[in-house]
Amino acid sequence: MDDAEPKDRRKAGDRRREIAQAALRCLERVGYAELTARKIAAEAQMSLGHISYHFTGMDEVLAEACRLASEQFQVAAEARISLPGATPAERLEAFLKAGFTEDFLSPGPLRTRIDLWSAAIAHPAVAAAERALHDRYRAQVEALLHQVSDPWKTDRIPMVSDLIMATLDGLWLDWMRRRDEQAVRNGLEACVLFARLRLGGT
Repeated sequence: MDDAEPKDRRKAGDRRREIAQAALRCLERVGYAELTARKIAAEAQMSLGHISYHFTGMDEVLAEACRLASEQFQVAAEARISLPGATPAERLEAFLKAGFTEDFLSPGPLRTRIDLWSAAIAHPAVAAAERALHDRYRAQVEALLHQVSDPWKTDRIPMVSDLIMATLDGLWLDWMRRRDEQAVRNGLEACVLFARLRLGGT
């Protein structure tokens, strides 16, 4: 009995993940406005009962999908930090650029990102998940900024972080409208330049 319970919990966790993955695929294909539990169930090749068993409602499904999308983003971003011989500024730039690769700027993933922002307006669970993930990403940015900063200028890091986070959000939205690769490069390089100038590091 004791051995079975952890297996049951693992199986339930696997099912939740499968449903969240199906929700992400549906979001990429049909968007938030047309997303339904029935479409997610069909995509996951499960009955509607599986979704209602593992989730309390669509808001919880969307929150889990949000966490999964962010997990994929975080893995890609964190993989960019380990650059042998790189300066702190170069590591910061690599981390920021990770979110603007073809994998994340293609129509499906980009649409999903924007749709989840929209869902957060109406779904408190999605808003809470998005806020937690935003805070985690910002903490990683600030950890990199501490490496860039002179020790006596670390009090400026929150301001620099505010500018970087707002710029990143703006660049994703701008990319949806204009698909301007140079504008993305300019925006990311400007973030790093501002950090170096304001924090006085290398």
